[in-house]
Amino acid sequence: MAGRIPQSFIDDLLTRVDVIDVVDSRVKLKKTGKNYSACCPFHNEKSPSFTVSPDKQFYYCFGCGASGSALKFVMEFDGVSFPEAVEKLAQQAGMEVPKEQASAGEIRQEELHKPLLELMEKAGRFYEQMLRSHEQRGKAVNYLQGRGLSGKAAKFFGIGFAPPGWDNLQNFLAANGDKNTIKQLISCGMLIEKEDGRTYDRFRDRIMFPIRDARGRYIGFGGRVLTDEKPKYLNSPETPLFHKGKELYGLYEARKIRQKLTRFVIVEGYMDVVALAEYGIHYAVATLGTATSEHHLRRLFKIVPEVIFCFDGDNAGRTAAARAMETVLPVLEDGLQARFLFLPDGEDPDSLVRKEGKPAFEQRLNNAVHLPEFLFSFVKEQVDFDTLDGKARFDQLAAPLINRLPKGMLRNLMRKQLGDELGTDSVALEKLENAPETAPPVNHPAARPTASDEFTAAAVPDYLHEDPDEQLPPVQDHSADTLAPLVYKALCAIVRKPVLANQLTLPATEAESEQERLLLEVLKKLQQSPQSSSVGLLIQWIGSPYQSELQRIAELPKHDIPPAASDIEAVLKQMNARQLSAELRHLTQRFERGEKLSPEERARKLELQKQLHHIHKKRARIYNHNPH
Repeated sequence: MAGRIPQSFIDDLLTRVDVIDVVDSRVKLKKTGKNYSACCPFHNEKSPSFTVSPDKQFYYCFGCGASGSALKFVMEFDGVSFPEAVEKLAQQAGMEVPKEQASAGEIRQEELHKPLLELMEKAGRFYEQMLRSHEQRGKAVNYLQGRGLSGKAAKFFGIGFAPPGWDNLQNFLAANGDKNTIKQLISCGMLIEKEDGRTYDRFRDRIMFPIRDARGRYIGFGGRVLTDEKPKYLNSPETPLFHKGKELYGLYEARKIRQKLTRFVIVEGYMDVVALAEYGIHYAVATLGTATSEHHLRRLFKIVPEVIFCFDGDNAGRTAAARAMETVLPVLEDGLQARFLFLPDGEDPDSLVRKEGKPAFEQRLNNAVHLPEFLFSFVKEQVDFDTLDGKARFDQLAAPLINRLPKGMLRNLMRKQLGDELGTDSVALEKLENAPETAPPVNHPAARPTASDEFTAAAVPDYLHEDPDEQLPPVQDHSADTLAPLVYKALCAIVRKPVLANQLTLPATEAESEQERLLLEVLKKLQQSPQSSSVGLLIQWIGSPYQSELQRIAELPKHDIPPAASDIEAVLKQMNARQLSAELRHLTQRFERGEKLSPEERARKLELQKQLHHIHKKRARIYNHNPH
């Protein structure tokens, strides 16, 4: 057995490789200040939230939370094991990998799993061979061909055939009746032991679908019967290798395609996954004899922003969809979508895609019902909505579902929609949300109106109006280096008092430094999931590379003057001023070249000058008086 790689070698290896080179060789990076950024390779996104730090030698995605060193990136991106990733990086650095003896516990676990994995792979190869050579393979081949499956698809998914008989697999893998092998086959669920000690094959006379983990290792099987035997589908039991509540059939194959994944379709059967892939829809997955769980959904949402549940159109299908809706609600952060596709009577994805083809089936997916629409329509079906007491009942049924959503825009919109449906505010939802939001006292600095509040220029006393003759402050540089002290103070303020986040507006500009990106992402997380204390904020960042930095800030000595939202807002406006400055510079350059500006452009140029004038004044005030 190969020994463990010494930690000292791994540390030395990571000092010799540059995470920038490792990532950039696989994902094109763009320099952003001192760091580098790109769209995350581990989940679909339109704007870059993936950052790589050359100073700290790690990568981190603020969108899906993927993070780590160059070594972990190779493991995740290339889909290889830890030792394989070490070998790859060592080869790149011209180093030879040494080995040391593993611990007793690690040895025992590897000794337990390795032979089981080897047996499972041998079983998979045996079933594939039986599909090609067994004398009774004809009925299996005819069945697959009748379902429109090509040999290429069968090979890609590793589909095989378990011949009729009680001991085919046992005789193949334990030909001499080796007791240890038989015991291992029982452990990994391939043999069943009777009370009298005799054993027999679990899978007989079935089409075999191997279930593979994220690394492509065989961990279980699903078998589809070819006779009238029940059950129609049979899965491997829970084993040391296989936990059906955590695995999804087809996920490994979907990621193996290396296509750009933007959504997953959750279907019910193995053949649905395989048939859809046969027609070029490579993003279908199936649960393994269990309902879709939060674990399944969180795993999928780390890869894509949208999941579509596919169900029959009958009452049973809608009931199953309702259960799926309740499961997905707590997972549905802003930016993520869940939809529901109901198929025509008597159809499943397998039959429908063969009948209609890929374009028509994908059009159905594009037209799938969004979760809010399904939620309200499903609840309405449970009540007499035309009566007043029916509407009250509607409120009682819909409010707990909406309350399961994470705080954010979707929840706010659904709260508003519920009120529109009722014609009044939801009493039931108000009761569920009875925890009052933390608001600053009236005499608190954060409670004083700012420029972004409801006050207009006409409502402001004369002595607070801007002086048009006032000169701009001399410092007008918005670069990351210049703003760094203010950004750090803003970060300290929000860590100290997270409730301020709900009073702030995030700038419509890209961060130009790691500190700026951290500030914006901290604010974004707080606005999605508000926290009343530093403890709650720190919990949100547990396990991230920024945990220790935020912890250190939280432990800084407190000051007498509490943080104010207006101070943080001013820093955010300074960051936003970059975009305004660039737009003003463009218009000014055109004007100076003698180009004629349109009335709208002239008005915009004047407006930009006023906005920047105001921002620069605010900044000067921050420099003159910015308590921390």
